[in-house]
Amino acid sequence: GAIIVFLFVIGILFADQKWVWWLVPVAILSIMMSWGKNFPGFNYFLFDVLPGYNKFRSVTFTLILILFAMPLLGLLGLEKLMTMTWDKKVKIKLWIALAVPGGICLVLWATGGFGSFVRDVEVDNNLPMWFMNALKADRQALLKSDAFRSLAFIVSAFIVIYFQMWKKLAPVFFYAFIIIMVTIDIVVVDRRHFTKDNFVRKFDVGFEANESDTEILKDKSYYRVYNLQDIQNPFGEARTSYFHNSLSGYHGAKMRRYQDLYDSCLYNETVETINKLRSGNRDFSDLGVINMLNTKYFLFGPGRDNYLPNPYANGNAWFVGSVEKVSNFNEELARTRVINTRNAAVTSDSKYSGMISTDSLATISLTEQKPYLLKYESNSASDGLAMFSEIYYPDGWSATIDGKETPILRANYVLRALEIPAGKHVVEFTFAPKAYTVGNTVTMASSWLVLLILLGTIGMSLRKENP
Repeated sequence: GAIIVFLFVIGILFADQKWVWWLVPVAILSIMMSWGKNFPGFNYFLFDVLPGYNKFRSVTFTLILILFAMPLLGLLGLEKLMTMTWDKKVKIKLWIALAVPGGICLVLWATGGFGSFVRDVEVDNNLPMWFMNALKADRQALLKSDAFRSLAFIVSAFIVIYFQMWKKLAPVFFYAFIIIMVTIDIVVVDRRHFTKDNFVRKFDVGFEANESDTEILKDKSYYRVYNLQDIQNPFGEARTSYFHNSLSGYHGAKMRRYQDLYDSCLYNETVETINKLRSGNRDFSDLGVINMLNTKYFLFGPGRDNYLPNPYANGNAWFVGSVEKVSNFNEELARTRVINTRNAAVTSDSKYSGMISTDSLATISLTEQKPYLLKYESNSASDGLAMFSEIYYPDGWSATIDGKETPILRANYVLRALEIPAGKHVVEFTFAPKAYTVGNTVTMASSWLVLLILLGTIGMSLRKENP
């Protein structure tokens, strides 16, 4: 807002230098970083050397720094100004604070700016000259209107501060005026971009449940659905994930291991599945990767009968009868393509000790499923290796058998596996990464500390004013 900019200049001129020397550079740095590729020499350097900076979705997020720095310095400067003696030196500084932002607004209002007001792409399209002139005039008029509006807000804030320094205004009126004018200044501009339509929840008709979705959702067990409508780009659609646990779907940050599995195995099995369906073949028992991912339904249209159950899905968890030990990831991925995943597994995990089940009647079933908790019950007459149709992701996940922690193994390149002893057991996977659990505790403690400090400072201020 224009008033915040005006107060920021007041902060530069009146606030203690210990605040100015770090808040002004933070504000400038925030703007420079937000320019991104428009200031390549500086920002590509930061991109290469600043830890974590290349993880930003957009560099414009750095503007949060200036949104913090400018109001803080402005209010610190205003607070200091209110305590100063109203002499000639203070008057000159206050007029300078008005002249900087106010003068810029005045020049822009009088001249209409000095830019071309047209983009290169508009020039390249060879639009008619009359249209280009009208476009330029319209944009120039918008700039002049905004400049005048900003000048009016700045001057009004200056007048109120000036009279407050003369002790002509009641403090309550002064504070209320500043708060109201800053709010209006910001809200009027924001409403140009965020209208009422932006705050109405809209339901995209593309995500309405069709007849196939309704039929599949009658199955209340835990399973996955594979949408085969777009065989060329099954990972480009997100609709299926809205209703089902999907095998595909889009996300900007893809897991490399799962992408490898798709490129090396899933794509070929997808083509094979399509060919089977076209020829009337419903035997999916040889689709090892699709089955180990617990794909219980194939979806190929919106109609009531445009889905197909897959009775060969391995389920949520199962014991395997044999395990093949290989030496590296590449071999593990290559063997995953060809093994019968229902009965066999392949691993290159060094933690695997060689335990294997010989009980053909062994069972393991999912009893509770939450995003952060998976609970199973197992029953086997002998020690064995249980496979779980969940992506192996060691950071944050831990496993327990009857409450005792046990290492999570990686098998079939992407899945989790556990060595489970004979007998009846309760197996639990819990997601509780230290970065979240510890960070959440620190955040909560810090929030309470900040609240206590705030209440304490308010109490001390009231006590000083009313001894």
